[in-house]
Amino acid sequence: MDNKIIELNQLIHQPVRTKIMTYLASVGKADYTIIKKALDLSDGHMSTHMKKLIEADYIDFKKEFIQNKPKTTYWLTGTGKSEFKAYIKILRKIIE
Repeated sequence: MDNKIIELNQLIHQPVRTKIMTYLASVGKADYTIIKKALDLSDGHMSTHMKKLIEADYIDFKKEFIQNKPKTTYWLTGTGKSEFKAYIKILRKIIE
């Protein structure tokens, strides 16, 4: 690696958001409960970090009711996918 400073995407480079982005990149779509359980997150962590990723247009969502129960499904947007790929590319550069 050269001496140039490498800047990581600070929105993604936060442990909970990195986990969320990685999980959604690997599974495609998942609902709130599945993500929360898979990543062992509290409701507070989920809502806080999802809100930031949604505001940045990295994640999109759909809310619906299934058998009178609310269900929110999340997935990476095109922007989210490309930003996550760029983030991974920089991490690979760092470890080389």
